[in-house]
Amino acid sequence: MAKAISAAAIIGLALATAWLVYATGGIRYSWSHLIYVPVVLGGFAFGIWGGILAGIVGGLALGPLMPINTFTGEMQTFLNWVYRLIFLCINGALVGALSQLFRRYLYKLQWLHDHHEDTDLLNLSGLTLALGEMIRRTPDERRLIVSVIQLNGLLDIQNTFGSEFGARLLHQIVDRTKQIVPPESLLALIQNDRLAIVVDSDESHQSTLDRMREIFNESYVVDGVPIHVKASIGLAHFPEHARTAEDLLQKASVAMHWADLSKSSSSIYDLANDHTNRENLSLLGALPGAIARGELQVWYQAKIMLATDEVVGSEALLRWNHPQRGLVPPGLFIPQVEETMLIDRVTRSVIATAFADVANWRAAGYKQSVSVNLSVHNLRDHTLLDAIDLNASRCGLTANDIELEITESAVMMDLDHGIRVISQLRERGYRVAIDDFGVGHSSLAYLQKMHASALKIDQVFIKTLATDPNNQKIVRAILLLARSLGLKTVAEGIEDYASLLLLREWGCDYGQGYAIHRPAPQAEFLQFLESQAGEQPIESRPSI
Repeated sequence: MAKAISAAAIIGLALATAWLVYATGGIRYSWSHLIYVPVVLGGFAFGIWGGILAGIVGGLALGPLMPINTFTGEMQTFLNWVYRLIFLCINGALVGALSQLFRRYLYKLQWLHDHHEDTDLLNLSGLTLALGEMIRRTPDERRLIVSVIQLNGLLDIQNTFGSEFGARLLHQIVDRTKQIVPPESLLALIQNDRLAIVVDSDESHQSTLDRMREIFNESYVVDGVPIHVKASIGLAHFPEHARTAEDLLQKASVAMHWADLSKSSSSIYDLANDHTNRENLSLLGALPGAIARGELQVWYQAKIMLATDEVVGSEALLRWNHPQRGLVPPGLFIPQVEETMLIDRVTRSVIATAFADVANWRAAGYKQSVSVNLSVHNLRDHTLLDAIDLNASRCGLTANDIELEITESAVMMDLDHGIRVISQLRERGYRVAIDDFGVGHSSLAYLQKMHASALKIDQVFIKTLATDPNNQKIVRAILLLARSLGLKTVAEGIEDYASLLLLREWGCDYGQGYAIHRPAPQAEFLQFLESQAGEQPIESRPSI
């Protein structure tokens, strides 16, 4: 209907132009050039043939019946109006051809806006539009199941075998997916390594998951190379979890991330997990300001010599005193900080504060040492060792007053570099403890090469030591190993006196945990030190 109206309007415009030309004196006057307007409009609206037909109409309208001059009655020759008609048709065809090319280009741009070029699948933008339309057509009593599938390791595969190999693998994954999901479903590639599937189904989410897992049950063969692809799948339901396309995809992505973090193949959206992720991200964003405002504080947990109950030092622990949320649990921000460059600023701040506090305690008559944790990022900071030296010198501390704790997993991430950093620290006289020992994957040969001064037994073995025979065997084996290598041992996470007594009996050198002392700010820790003079053995007094 719209095309018919447009065609009639163009023909009417051509005829109106012919009347105007006749009324103003004929072909010889400039008004005749207005005939190009309907010709151009015809080509633009209807393409090549539309431009040709508009040229014919315009040419005939100014054809044999239209005089050159209406005042003298001079008429056109045959060739005159025929040449004009042909010229108008050529112009209309050219405009129509350009219009068609332009329309194809616009269509291609629109298609690329909504599709992934290599796989022809919908992309995130296209899926959002299609899912929104699907939601509008779906009554509340029916369920839409949105799945987001992370193809784990696809980037590693591309880096190993090349991008073309990765593209062929992706095509095989897409082809297998198309065979498994219902034909009326939506299938999209929302990132280069992430698929999304929308199923309009009354089946249970478990049935949907079982079908998704079929995509990855068998290996793929690309260029004769068998490749097994693992996936993390997140699910969200309409209308249970969200009512808009954007929210459904976001919640399915949250579930997918949770499945990846928990090392599970799949997960269904859970509000608690989403709240945690949002909170972590908001906290991470607020951290630079918190550092500038001095909201980060260094607390201390006492470390005792188990043989004598003497407090010989402490571990510096980071705490965040948020102005609105109060004390933020370290597990909510420290793991995130360790994955960013902020950890370098934070570690330097902890070192400066801890060294200054130890200097103050020593001035008050308490000979204390301090342990500071170093992260993977810190090991890559080539200026950190000089910063440690500078702060120690400024506070009047010797290298032996300071212990640097490095997790076993951090060392093993880049073993050669980790061993080199530990050696440099030991050459400068600093003590180095391998933290969280027992939960990593270092071998005995590597442990010998590390040249550490102490092993810190992970609290996962200590918390249930008194009641778990298996943990008892592991801890005794670690203690025996450490003694054979000439290393001191520290047990962290001592929460009951029965565990403390066992560790003392087995010859563990040092201990820390809630049964001994809870982490406290500097002023409270100083009060704790003052209270220790003449105190009774720890196992016979209440915990601090």
